[in-house]
Amino acid sequence: MTESPIPSPPRAQRRALRLALTVGLVAATVGALGVYAARRALARDAVTSWLRAQGVESQITFQAFDPGGFTGALTVGPTQDPDLTAEAIEIRYDLLGFWTGDRFGARVTSVRLVRPKLKARWHGGRLSLGALDPLVETLRKRPADANSALPDIQLVDGRLRLDTDQGRLMAQADALTAGGRLQRLDLVFAPATLSTPDATLATGPAEMHLVTHGAQIAVALAARINQGQMRAPDGPGRIGPLDLRLSGQLPYPDLKGHRADGDLLLTLDGHAATASWGATMVQDLTQTLSFKGRVTGWGDGLGVTGAVTSATGAATARLGGTRLEAPSLTVQATEVAWTAKAGAQGQLRLTAAARRLDQGDLVLAKLGADLTGPARIEAGRLSLALSGPAATRGAWTGLGPARSGDSPGDAGLKRALASFALNAPAVTLSAGPQGLSLDLPRALTLRTDTGGTGQLNRLGSPLYAQGGGGFHLALAGGGLPQADLAISRYSLAGGAFAGQARLDAKGSLGPVVDAHVAASGTVRIADGALAFTADRCADLAAGRLELGANDLSAISGQLCPTRGPLFQLGGGSWRAQGTTKALAAEVPFLQVAIRAASGPLDLASRHGDLALDADIQRASLADTAPDRRFNPLLAKGQARLAKAHWTGAFALSDASGRPLAQAALTHDGGAGAGGVTFDTGLLAFTPGGLQPAALSPKASMIGDPAQGAARFQGRIDWTSAGSTSGGTLDVGGLDFMSPAGAVSGLKGRIVFTSLAPLAAAPGQSLTADTVAALTPLTGAQVTFGLDHDAVQVSAAGFGLSGGQVRVEPFEIPFAGGTWRAAVTVKEVELADLVEASPFADRMDLKAKVSGRIPFAMTPQGVRIEGGELHAVSPGRISIRREALTGVQGAGGAPAVDPKAPVAAPAAAAAVTAVANADPYSDFVYQAMENLSFEALTAEVASRPGGRLGVIFHIKGEHDPPKRAEIKLTAREVLTRKILRTLPLPSGTKVDLTLDTSVNLDQLLGDLADYQRLRGSRPVQP
Repeated sequence: MTESPIPSPPRAQRRALRLALTVGLVAATVGALGVYAARRALARDAVTSWLRAQGVESQITFQAFDPGGFTGALTVGPTQDPDLTAEAIEIRYDLLGFWTGDRFGARVTSVRLVRPKLKARWHGGRLSLGALDPLVETLRKRPADANSALPDIQLVDGRLRLDTDQGRLMAQADALTAGGRLQRLDLVFAPATLSTPDATLATGPAEMHLVTHGAQIAVALAARINQGQMRAPDGPGRIGPLDLRLSGQLPYPDLKGHRADGDLLLTLDGHAATASWGATMVQDLTQTLSFKGRVTGWGDGLGVTGAVTSATGAATARLGGTRLEAPSLTVQATEVAWTAKAGAQGQLRLTAAARRLDQGDLVLAKLGADLTGPARIEAGRLSLALSGPAATRGAWTGLGPARSGDSPGDAGLKRALASFALNAPAVTLSAGPQGLSLDLPRALTLRTDTGGTGQLNRLGSPLYAQGGGGFHLALAGGGLPQADLAISRYSLAGGAFAGQARLDAKGSLGPVVDAHVAASGTVRIADGALAFTADRCADLAAGRLELGANDLSAISGQLCPTRGPLFQLGGGSWRAQGTTKALAAEVPFLQVAIRAASGPLDLASRHGDLALDADIQRASLADTAPDRRFNPLLAKGQARLAKAHWTGAFALSDASGRPLAQAALTHDGGAGAGGVTFDTGLLAFTPGGLQPAALSPKASMIGDPAQGAARFQGRIDWTSAGSTSGGTLDVGGLDFMSPAGAVSGLKGRIVFTSLAPLAAAPGQSLTADTVAALTPLTGAQVTFGLDHDAVQVSAAGFGLSGGQVRVEPFEIPFAGGTWRAAVTVKEVELADLVEASPFADRMDLKAKVSGRIPFAMTPQGVRIEGGELHAVSPGRISIRREALTGVQGAGGAPAVDPKAPVAAPAAAAAVTAVANADPYSDFVYQAMENLSFEALTAEVASRPGGRLGVIFHIKGEHDPPKRAEIKLTAREVLTRKILRTLPLPSGTKVDLTLDTSVNLDQLLGDLADYQRLRGSRPVQP
């Protein structure tokens, strides 16, 4: 069976089919043309719909579209305030389909953004891109397609605005990536101001450039900080302008393999015109930091090995009062190994140096330290243990420059401290959880060019830790003071040093020679000055305080703290300020000792000029002259020293506080001349009150009670050649008790030509109206002078019992020993003397005598040296029988001491028996009992044992009150035996030699007792 062929359609049908195909082709063409014409709207709707699906509001305006890509403008975010805009976004892509063996679609091959603007915010450690945040979160969660190729991306003239809590950053960016690898990134930051509660940073323009070369990325960063300010409790910090430059190479990270292996080379250079923090200020600061090593690993396994070199330097640095010139610190770290988990470790070498250090008067030059050891950083904490030597040379000029007029102590100390070397053979520097510490395993030594030495050792361990520590310093020799200083619990803060100090030092400083100081308290060193605040009174002593020819010596006492530092030193000056206690000193040129002085004292040396301000609230003044001039006095007042000129005003009183005198001091240190004036004013002496004997040993003859007035005015002047002194004592009528008796109306003026030693020119005169001796002395007067070793009496005399007594010129040496004089007696009636003497009950004598009696005052007492008295007119003598125990009359027995006691009855019987045995011997007693004489002489001389011998030669006759004659009985005539006492006939001529003696020493003692009894005041209950 054969198939039938298909019949051909009719012509009409064929025409209809051709029309339908034509219409369809036209419709397809028209449809394709419509789709192409609506491509921008379709693309815009597709992109915006996809972004809207991701939660991103956007607007896209396409400017060009072709099969290989499109160009348009993009806006993301609110229309009024978009988060991202791009004036032009150029996207190139390849179409995918069966002809490429892929699913139908497109693969973006490149993206080019022209002048995009992106707004971002950094807050709480998170970055926000505003409206783009949902898209970023979606892409972040989407797993990466390992088979998909990443497009090339180019960013042209982009703008970034990054808002942070500290401020806004604006940057211009250009970038290029190829195949997902960054090829180049250029960032230019505009100036900005960033602030936190504790800091403000004003930046200038900054640039960062990254360029990829093979497996390495080249980095270059340049930035400027115009000014940075930090606020902290210990003071504000400032820096700027600061220029930073970073350059180097690092391995390009393998993001797919999570590796970053390769060489790491980085160099950071910085320069700041100024930088300060608290009391620290640095000028022209430079910093260079370089690292050379390798990077391996990724994330927690990231590790870095290599070596670090850091060099920090500055033109000057100031820490409080300390100034450093050209300080530098070089750090070399080798064998550095760092991992994200374990931190960093390595071997460290630290080299510190400075050309010069100035701290007030202290200058150190060529400072250097070289320390090595291991170091580690773990969990942000540094730990290291470095050790090595340190050394420097220095000079201290706290006492000013050396001058020709310096004291030996100052000159030696200035020379010693003008040049010295400090050497620490071993210094250890450690850091750990407890902070930084510095130690001296071996002593730091000090050696001066003059031969002085010193050693500084730690006190406790270590020398410095946690901001403080302790040390012990010993100095000796070469002009240095012999000092032992211990500083404990010191601290360093804000460039200031403060600690507890204990000092024991001997040496000389300024005018103070051979000083010794023992003190404890707080010492503070800041701004080149030292201040010592004592916690107790400081013990002071000095051999001498040099004041030219008017030095003070043997100084001792205490200086007690008041409100401020006890001692301050710095700037070429020093100052001691406090209250003196138990201060004592000798004043040789015044021959005065100061004892127990107390009161505020301010003593200072300002650039070599001594200044003093002393308020002496109480002091005792003692006379140290060999011949004591005055008894101890109390003094109070003020003394001032300013510009080498001394002034002072003092009130003097006795031990009971009674005012005695005013004293004024002046001294011109430049001329080396000055003086002290004294004025007692009118001193009133009253019984029970002030007495002359309380003022001076020279007034010991003026016994108590004394009444009257006197005034003393004196002056002591000195120059560089020596001192002179003088004064005037005016006595205007003084009544007192003397050893000779009551003195009335003592008057006169004594002009002293010297007070140290005490001296007066010859011709000084004192007179007294009366002296109530055994018999009153009238018209007493003495004329004398004083020199450095004796009282020179040129004339002395008085009226006595109608006659005159004169003392020939003599001298009384101040040194004691024997001195001699002679008394001339003229027509003195002895009756009153005997009547007033202890012999009044034993004898009567009426005789007017003249004569001369030389005597000597010896340590053993008064000794008469061959004196003679003779009666100038007839007289009468009567010595009672009981006063005599033996009389040598015409060869009879010697007389007995008239001071011998009256004979007891037995003794009287013995005398009677003698008389009965020899009645003629009794005539001697009768003759002595009633004797009128025409001539009487007495030879007076001392005998051994302190006795005074007197040999009387008397010529006269027996003259009893009742005429006596002898009447004999016949038997007595016949037997020529007389057994009874016979009376000596009146008128019997007598030529009698009487040799007698008395105990003169005892007699004078009895007279003194007698006068004291006569002059004593009534005994009070």
